[in-house]
Amino acid sequence: MNRSLAVILMVMLGMAGWAGPKLAVDQEVYDFGEVAEGLLVQAVFTLTNVGDAVLQFTQQPSTSCGCTSAPLPKTQLAPGESMELVVLFDSTGFGGDEVSRSVKIHSNDPRTPEKSLVIEGYVRDAAPYEGSASTLYYGFYLMIDLRSPEEYVRGHLLGAINIPFFELSQWLDQLPKQFAIYLYDETGVQATQAAQMLQDQGFVVARAISGGLAGWWNEVGDAFFVWPEGAERTPPSGMPHYGGYSVKPQYVVRSYQVLIDLRPPEAFASGHLPGAINIAPHDVPAWAAGLPSPEEIGRLYVWCVDENGTSACQAAQWLRENGLPDARCMIGGLEQWRIRYGDDLLWPEANEG
Repeated sequence: MNRSLAVILMVMLGMAGWAGPKLAVDQEVYDFGEVAEGLLVQAVFTLTNVGDAVLQFTQQPSTSCGCTSAPLPKTQLAPGESMELVVLFDSTGFGGDEVSRSVKIHSNDPRTPEKSLVIEGYVRDAAPYEGSASTLYYGFYLMIDLRSPEEYVRGHLLGAINIPFFELSQWLDQLPKQFAIYLYDETGVQATQAAQMLQDQGFVVARAISGGLAGWWNEVGDAFFVWPEGAERTPPSGMPHYGGYSVKPQYVVRSYQVLIDLRPPEAFASGHLPGAINIAPHDVPAWAAGLPSPEEIGRLYVWCVDENGTSACQAAQWLRENGLPDARCMIGGLEQWRIRYGDDLLWPEANEG
């Protein structure tokens, strides 16, 4: 029996012989099967008032641990009315465990003022190449190239987005204040001014790359430079400027992060993490072959993302087996990102320079 038919029958049977409010639930136990640690499980229960009086929820649902949340979308239901209750269980920290977590619904149903729902299943240990959306979120940073679009196209740092310096003030409402932002230009002069402006506007971490691209070249060489195919690889011009609000290139290189988005181009264009590079899954080996060797750059943290995690985890596993030991996929893909963070930081293609 499908869920919609079950709800209709609950309403018909309940209203046929019940005076007063009465809570009915389409299922009392949700078995999520097996998931990797770090996945945010989403269970949906349908609550229906099968009585003949208003059903009032007397408080928010109580849960058996802080790993579970179940906010009510409404505080009352009219006779015959239904609503969906979304229960979220964060599997982080439960690797290797069979889990069972309860949610108690409190209402003015005189016979069942407290109704218990259960979400259960097995949480397996995450593989080394698997990472959660929350891990990516809390380690995410944005790199901004402040030069002109023409200069950016001639060569830039891997994963940087282009926002020319004189346009940066127009982006203040869109740039994420909660993430680290690294800025660079040719020599570091404008990046220092930009970092100060962002910090004055309440951005938590805004840092100029010390010395700009010229300083980067002097200190770490051409690591993570991206040139157009066939272009001559020439060092940046100008003398490095070492001002305040800055971070050394070596610091950025030690934790350099790049995202590859393996979805079709139209899905990528509709909304993606800023700085992500759109690559078809079958092109991952060729892309990886163009990266500098670990001996040249040290560690490179590659995050692979797609819609549900399938292609991304295959790619991350392949990258680990072929010279990139810090490659990871986002478990559950961008579906998980949306469950946790909505559309936060998923920019349409037109938003990026």
